[in-house]
Amino acid sequence: MSIKTDRVEVRVEEERHEQIRAAAEAVHEKPSEFIRNAAYERADRILALANHTLMPAEQFDEMMRSLDIADDAPALAKAAAKPRAFTRG
Repeated sequence: MSIKTDRVEVRVEEERHEQIRAAAEAVHEKPSEFIRNAAYERADRILALANHTLMPAEQFDEMMRSLDIADDAPALAKAAAKPRAFTRG
């Protein structure tokens, strides 16, 4: 069990406080534990979504097909054709 050292305070309307208390009681948790668990669950969901890029399947398929098509990249070809400024010795 980890030691909780940081404190977070939340101000809520009285009706919401009663709602939280009733919900916490229904799952046999203290209100602070209920709020903490709800915040952890939401944070996990948000961070999981933030690490994924969502797009329609057709768009994904088109993107994957485009990776197989080489670009001319004239600027890159020009840079590669220049003599090297440094040589390995």
